[in-house]
Amino acid sequence: MSKPRTLLSILQSVTFSTTISEIADRLYLSQPYVSRILKDEETKYGVPLVNRKDKPIELTQFGNVLLTNLRKVASAEDNLNASIENLKTQQARPIRISNRNPFLMDYLTPAIAEYVDQHPSVTIELTHPQDRNVENDLVAGAVDVVIDQRWNTADIQITDLPSPVYYLPIASTCQPFDPQVLFLPFEKDTLTRMADYRYVGLSGRSEFQTYVDTLFKRVGIHPRNKLFVPTPASALQTVFQMTDATTITTRKIAELNLPQGQYNLLPLPTNFIRTDNSIMCLTTAAPEIQELTVFLASQLTQTIR
Repeated sequence: MSKPRTLLSILQSVTFSTTISEIADRLYLSQPYVSRILKDEETKYGVPLVNRKDKPIELTQFGNVLLTNLRKVASAEDNLNASIENLKTQQARPIRISNRNPFLMDYLTPAIAEYVDQHPSVTIELTHPQDRNVENDLVAGAVDVVIDQRWNTADIQITDLPSPVYYLPIASTCQPFDPQVLFLPFEKDTLTRMADYRYVGLSGRSEFQTYVDTLFKRVGIHPRNKLFVPTPASALQTVFQMTDATTITTRKIAELNLPQGQYNLLPLPTNFIRTDNSIMCLTTAAPEIQELTVFLASQLTQTIR
């Protein structure tokens, strides 16, 4: 134990002791050693720290001031050591990115791969958020970068992202598929012909599903929610194994998972459905985390469509 810490322990023990010998016993130190430390410090400051004349002994006014300040120094030292250890831990583990919007995954993973190619020493882990509180996730160090709904606070660096255009996919085996085009118009006739389609939703996304159901009702579609799967890609693939079924997707997800010429996309206007997300990190985050956040924000803004 350092001398300042030993002195702090001695001064704190005065309140619970009647003699210097009792302090020594409490701290498993010798009585001469405790007396010498007190004498050295009293000589150093030129004031008495402990009133030894009366029993029980007690701190003098100077001793109380020194005790208060030694506690502050010890607390600051503990905080410094904790911060350094936390930083060491962060440097030893991957940079963790949490993405709550599953429709952005196919835009996000290529951007991360490009960044890793450019920064070979960086390790990145893409996770699914466990906590709905963005600030708690970031401050607690559970994640370093978050893609979620905007969380307004002074301690978070925020970049808003564009919303993807969402589509209803129509398989070549369904009506009203048109092999001559990729996109079908968002109009009443098309929607009417899809009014009783079965819908493949996303499991664990009840809020999004409620949002979609409400939107469908506004345009006269009453899908029968028959199946829920983990990802938008698996939902799209499942739709194309069924008849008269659809889901919510993006053009990128369709291009990656469906054969060209075997599907139509019905674009849903952004004033009809949109997901507003931001990419966020702490303003006090390490430089490499802030650099990654800026890079991903730029790439996603360019590629989301």
